[in-house]
Amino acid sequence: MQRWSLLYSRVALVILALGLTVTAAACSHPPAPVGPHQLLFVTLPDTRSVAIFAAGTSGDADPLGTIHESAPDTPVDSSVNLRGEVFVANRNGSIKIFAGRDYNYQLVRSIAGPHTQLLHPSSMAVDPMGDIYLADRGAAPTPAKIIWLPAGLNGNVFPDRVVTGPHTGLTSPTGIAIDASEEVFVADHDSGKILVFSADARGDAPPIATIGGFNGPQRVFVDQDLNLYVSSDGDSSIAVLAPDGPLRWTRTATITSATMTSPRGVAADNSGQIAVAVNGAILYFAAGANGPSTPLMELQGPAAMNPTGLMIR
Repeated sequence: MQRWSLLYSRVALVILALGLTVTAAACSHPPAPVGPHQLLFVTLPDTRSVAIFAAGTSGDADPLGTIHESAPDTPVDSSVNLRGEVFVANRNGSIKIFAGRDYNYQLVRSIAGPHTQLLHPSSMAVDPMGDIYLADRGAAPTPAKIIWLPAGLNGNVFPDRVVTGPHTGLTSPTGIAIDASEEVFVADHDSGKILVFSADARGDAPPIATIGGFNGPQRVFVDQDLNLYVSSDGDSSIAVLAPDGPLRWTRTATITSATMTSPRGVAADNSGQIAVAVNGAILYFAAGANGPSTPLMELQGPAAMNPTGLMIR
């Protein structure tokens, strides 16, 4: 698929860069190890932490590793780049970047301050290179916005681009995702829409596509085939949409469950299995699930958790 050629090029550049780093003297922030399966990153505001599990882990299993923050930082979402650096977006308007090996992470960079325009982040996506895409709900009189921060930044820095204004359609962005061509998908809770912005959008740019019909969309996830997964707390559902043309999607499934109330984070693994964050657990649904469904399994973790963001990488 042509639009994916950019991803392959970017990934190849990262792999080449990592190879050159290995042959140099030393890397101060080596990438996290690659486990036998994909990894599941679970954002836990109540404990100011991000827990890392092997994707598909169930029951009361211990995480492989945990990133802990301290007050006033309260994480709302997390993501990871190809180097294995973990990015944590905090409700108070900061982004913390952690790196390490053997799931022992240390803080290596922090982005915060008035120049960043970060007020109340609600969701974050990070591309393989480490560019940051962040949804910010703003605070009156400052309107909601989407913020782009290029890779490698540290401190009180200016964003590369900001999308905000009446033509954007942004009212209450609660979820954000990107595809391989870096088009941006935003779950706008109060309007009940997914807004799609071009990769180079800035200022008061209108969306290049709008997908309606959701009841309080919370988070959105885009898989490698451009399928969309949308969690909605208004009707406690997960919508699955498949592409049916340029910038067009058709709903193919609506998943509900007696155990799924007010879902937040949603993600799918390489097999199409769907992970959903609900109060007290992560629920896994089978690929192709539709209508009233029973989870394949649940992940509660070693202690009660109230997850928000999910990332499978």
